[in-house]
Amino acid sequence: MKISKTIRWILTIGILAILLTGLGVTYARQMAEQRELNANIAQAGQDFIKYTAQRKELETRLGEAKSSIATLQDKFESPTESIEISTILFETADDVTITKLSSSLPKEEKLNGIAYQVFTLSVTAEGEVQALLNFVQKLSDKFPSSDITSVNIKVPQEEGGKEPAITLAVKIYAYKGE
Repeated sequence: MKISKTIRWILTIGILAILLTGLGVTYARQMAEQRELNANIAQAGQDFIKYTAQRKELETRLGEAKSSIATLQDKFESPTESIEISTILFETADDVTITKLSSSLPKEEKLNGIAYQVFTLSVTAEGEVQALLNFVQKLSDKFPSSDITSVNIKVPQEEGGKEPAITLAVKIYAYKGE
């Protein structure tokens, strides 16, 4: 069976049309995919710039936080023994008489995730009311990393009796280090 020239041309044109249509569809798909990839690359570039800026901001904040922690740790006493704390306490008691002093063994406590040694003192002092108040203020100045957990002031009602007295419960924090 012989195919005529006309049918050959029609078949050739049909095959070429199918091939050109297939190539056109493939080209259109590749161009759409390339546009999508270019958009993704542009978005990734923007994300990179944004995250780089965020990283720098977070690194700055981390540095500030570390600096803040270092500053706060400097305010806490370095580990000292109870006797050294007692010595400072007696030096602070200029115008008052310490009549009773007791101290616990140091305990470990965590504040904001940082370990500290805590010395708990019970102090009773006698003197004039103003001198007792000055003593408490000096105590706070000498130990800025301390908490006065309780205060009891006794002022006698009658003249010539006992002197006014103050009883303090104090927690002194000492940074333990790492």
